Amino acid sequence: MTTTAPSDIRNVALIGHKGAGKTSLAEAMLFVAKATPKLGKVDDKSSVLDDSAEEKDHAASLEASVAYLHWNGKKVNVVDTPGEGSFLAETRLALGAVDAAVLVVSGKDGVQPITERVFGWARAQGLPILVVVTKVDAENAQPDDVVAEIKARLKAPLAVMEHHVGEGLDYQGIITLRTKKAWIGKPEAPNVIAAGAVPADLASVLETGRGRLVDDVAGTNDELTEKYLTEGDLTQEELDQGLRDAVREGKIVPVYFASGTRPSGVAALLDGIVELIPPPTAHSTWKGTVPGGKVGSTPAAAERPSSIDAPTAVFVFKTSIDPHAGRTSFARVLSGTLKADSSLLNASTGNAERVGKLFNIVGKDAKAVDEVKAGDIVALAKLKSTLSGQTLSDEKHAFQFTAPELPPALFSRGVKFEGKGAEDKVSSALYKLTEEDPGLTVSIEETTRELVVSGLGSLHLEITVERIRRRVGIDCRLGAPHIAYKETITKRVAGVEGKHKKQTGGHGQFGVCYIDMEPMPRGEGFVFEDAVVGGAIPRQFIPSVEKGIVKSMAKGFLAGFPLVDLKVRLYDGKYHDVDSSDAAFQMAGSKAFKAAAAQAGAVLLEPVVKMQVVAPSVATGDVIGDINSRRGRILGTDTVEDQTIVNAYVPLSEVLEYESKLKSMTQGKGTFSMSVDHLAICPPMVQDKVIKDSGFKVTEEED
Repeated sequence: MTTTAPSDIRNVALIGHKGAGKTSLAEAMLFVAKATPKLGKVDDKSSVLDDSAEEKDHAASLEASVAYLHWNGKKVNVVDTPGEGSFLAETRLALGAVDAAVLVVSGKDGVQPITERVFGWARAQGLPILVVVTKVDAENAQPDDVVAEIKARLKAPLAVMEHHVGEGLDYQGIITLRTKKAWIGKPEAPNVIAAGAVPADLASVLETGRGRLVDDVAGTNDELTEKYLTEGDLTQEELDQGLRDAVREGKIVPVYFASGTRPSGVAALLDGIVELIPPPTAHSTWKGTVPGGKVGSTPAAAERPSSIDAPTAVFVFKTSIDPHAGRTSFARVLSGTLKADSSLLNASTGNAERVGKLFNIVGKDAKAVDEVKAGDIVALAKLKSTLSGQTLSDEKHAFQFTAPELPPALFSRGVKFEGKGAEDKVSSALYKLTEEDPGLTVSIEETTRELVVSGLGSLHLEITVERIRRRVGIDCRLGAPHIAYKETITKRVAGVEGKHKKQTGGHGQFGVCYIDMEPMPRGEGFVFEDAVVGGAIPRQFIPSVEKGIVKSMAKGFLAGFPLVDLKVRLYDGKYHDVDSSDAAFQMAGSKAFKAAAAQAGAVLLEPVVKMQVVAPSVATGDVIGDINSRRGRILGTDTVEDQTIVNAYVPLSEVLEYESKLKSMTQGKGTFSMSVDHLAICPPMVQDKVIKDSGFKVTEEED
C-alpha cells in the first residue's frame, strides 16, 4: 500500500455510553466507504469490530477496535471504543491517539452517565468533537429532544448540521444544512450514496436551518460577525472555513443524525469528518518527557512536533494478543517516519524493541505497508515487550509521550480454581491479559497467597474470568471482594523509641532511633523529616530508618492495609561503631513506627466513590432511599424530562453489587457510573468487622 500524506489523514475515536450505537455506526461507515463488503451487525454477530467471543456473547464492545477507510481522497482511521464503565481504560488511551472525538448519543436514551464522562475527557484534552445522534429511525426516538438535552447537560456549543426528515418509524433521511445535499428514502450503500435534490416542500426548512447554522458560525469570529451583520449571509467558502476553525478551537460542536443499522446519515457524517476535522498536521506539539537522568530524579519535560521531519516517536494505545496470530499493537505515529523491520527504544522502560511488519487492518483483513508517516495509525506485529500506554522512539532522540491518566481500579476479587497445575496456567493467563487490558491488574495477597484480580467494575472481572476459562480451559471463578482500604493515624505522638539489639557471638546488631509521628491532611502521603544533629545517627543509616518505616507502613497495623498520610520526624538515636548496620537501623525504624502507631489512634480508611445515577423520576424515592441505606450522602438531584439524575458519595464496599439492585428498582431503565473520589474514616462498627475478617496480627520482628 502507498503511504498516506499526513494532510490526507483524519483520526477519530467514537465515544459514548454503552448501547448508544457506536459499533453499528462504525460498521456503517466502513460499509458505505467500501472498506467492508457487507454491513456488519452487532445483533446477528456479524460485526467485524466486535469479533471476540466475549463481545459476541454480550453484544457489546469490551475493547477498542481499530479500522480505516477512504473517503473523498482522505484516509480515516476509526477507533471504536467501549462505552461500558468497566472498560473505559481503553477509551482513555484511544483518546490520546486521535485528533478528534465523535460523541455518539442514542436518539432514544439521550445523555447517560458515561456520555458525560467521556465528553469531559475529550474536552479536557482539547479535542475537536462532533456529535452524532443515532437510532433516529428507532421506535420512540426523539432526536430533537436529545439535542436539547445534550446542550443542557453537557453545556456544549452545539450547531445542528442537518435536518432529519421524519423520526422514529417515520424517519426517511437527512438534508445537510451546510452543503444542501439530501439523502432521503433509500438506505445508503456503496455505489448508491449520491446525494439527491432537496424536495421542494422542504426548501423552506432547509433555508431556515441553514440560517441558524450561519448565525452560529458567524458568532465565533469577529470578521465573520461583521460580514454577516453587513451582508446578511456568508459565502460557502466562508461558512466552511469558519466551521473548520470553530470546530478546531472547540467553539462549535456540530450535530449529525444517523442510523447505523439502516444505514442512513453516514455519508454526510463522513463528509463532515474529512472536511471539518483537522488533519494531524494541525496538531499542536506532543507533550512528554525525556527519559534517563539520575535514578529517582524527575524526568525533564519535553515537546515533540507532529512532523515527519522530527525524530520518530510512536504511541502504543492498544494491544491485542491472539492465541494463533500472537501480539498485535496499534499505535499512533506521533512524529517522524516509522519503518518496518526497524529498531526503536521503548522510552517507557529503557528496553530496545524490534519493530517487525506494519499493517493497516480492518477486522481480519490486514494489508502490509513498508512505512508510516507522522499522524497515521498502524498495527505493529509481534512486539516483544511494549505495552499499551508506552512510547517507542528513536534511541538517539528519546521521547516519552505523557499518555492520558487511566481511571484507577475500583473492584478486586480473589480468583478461585481447582486442579493440578491450574495455578500456574491461570496466573500466566491473567498476567497475559494485563498486557492487553490496561485497566486490569493482578497481584498476590501476601498473607493468604491468593491470586487477586482488580479492575474497573464487577463486569470487568466477570469477563476476565470468562476469558481465562475460554483460553486455558480451566473452570475458575471469582471469590470474595477485596476492598482497597487504607490505614492512617489521628493523633500526634512524640518521643517514641525504636531499639534493635541482638548479640549472637561475633558482630552483633545495634541501632536506636527516636521519632515523633503526626497525621497529615488526606491525600498528602508520607513525609519523612531528618532532624538528627550532632551525629547521633551516622548519615548513612538515616535512610535505613526511613526504609524500615516505609516497609512497616506497607504491611499495615490494624488489618494489613498500607498506612497513608502521616509524617515521621527522626530527631535522635544511638549507634555502635562495630555492631550498627543498615539492617539494624531498618529494624529500629520498624519497631519505632509500630510503637508510635499503637499510640497514635490508628484508624481504617475506606474508598468512597462519587456516583451518578440516572433513573425514571417515578423511581427517585426508591433510588435515594437505597443510597441512604448504603451509608451514602446525596449531593443533589436534577430532573431532565421524565428522568432524575442523582449525585451521591457512597462507600465502595456498599455498591459492589449495585447494578442488579438498580435494575430491579427501575425495571431495567436505570443507569449509573462511579469513580473513586476520596478516602474516609470507617465507622467503628465497619472498622471492627473489617479488622476481624482480615485475621491480621502485627508481627514482631525477630530479636
